[in-house]
Amino acid sequence: MDPTPSQALEVRSVRKTYGEGEAQVVAVDGVSLTVGAGEFVALMGASGCGKSTLL
Repeated sequence: MDPTPSQALEVRSVRKTYGEGEAQVVAVDGVSLTVGAGEFVALMGASGCGKSTLL
């Protein structure tokens, strides 16, 4: 779905995994985010929780 004019960014159910089998790590799991035009957003969380991967 294309963002509406008031939305600058929209992601839905994003998932990212690294590795395979027992070494597999889920960095981001089912994240959805909408950022409106002109909004400032801070992404916060513990070290290793997937912030940079999401960006």
